[in-house]
Amino acid sequence: MKRFFSTIKELILEKKFMILILGGVIGLLSFYIIVIIGDMNIQELQEIFSAFPEGFLEFFGDLEVLANPYGFWSLEMLSFIWLYAGIYLIFLASSLLSHDVEDKSIDLSLSKPISRYNYLGSKIAFLYIFIISTIGIFFLITIGSVVASPVFRTEGIYLERFFATFFSVVLFLGVLAMVSKFISTIFLSTKKSLALGIMVLFIMYFLGEFYVYMDEAIQDIKYISIFYYFNPTDYMVMADASIFTRDIVILGVINIILIVGSLLIFNRKDIPN
Repeated sequence: MKRFFSTIKELILEKKFMILILGGVIGLLSFYIIVIIGDMNIQELQEIFSAFPEGFLEFFGDLEVLANPYGFWSLEMLSFIWLYAGIYLIFLASSLLSHDVEDKSIDLSLSKPISRYNYLGSKIAFLYIFIISTIGIFFLITIGSVVASPVFRTEGIYLERFFATFFSVVLFLGVLAMVSKFISTIFLSTKKSLALGIMVLFIMYFLGEFYVYMDEAIQDIKYISIFYYFNPTDYMVMADASIFTRDIVILGVINIILIVGSLLIFNRKDIPN
């Protein structure tokens, strides 16, 4: 167990600047979006969006969401968090294990008093710490910007909605990272894990976001996409507890399944010489 925590500590120290940079950059982008929203005329915005075709509103959200400062912010920031942070997390998750295999350092690591479960478990735990820390920085900057914004203060400061949404974002990004981690335990190759992880990401995005344009007979395909279970505008604008609960449970279960699957596969996997 001591080795387990020691490995996590080493990884955190190694990636500490990346945590600060990634969280800070996304946070500053959020700050910029909030400043832009503060300069907007909400009434004019409603008139502009009402002129768009119905299909546009179906994809981006109804008028109530688009004309709401929290809705506009969540569409600009949270709906694309897979792009801002998810792709890097896929790369990170793909390389944490397979890089050790490719440079043969895994032999030295496993020769020490640490089981395969603890070895891979420490890397998985680090991934979640990385996500929580990065998104935590992003949300802290965002909340500070919201509190300082007259537009958001007029709308209301909803700290409980931010907390719920933070939890959802962590689980959503956790799934993206764990899909790649699961793949990496199968192939033990950074290139294959990264390529397949990104492929799965874009397939899931397409199925989860564009199902409204598909034939009704095949629209149920949306249920296999994790994007269907990530609805930040419903949490931030509507405070929809039922959708939030459904999404949290499903994303949580998927995370657990991928973690257990990764540990079981790696424990039985032959490490190439």
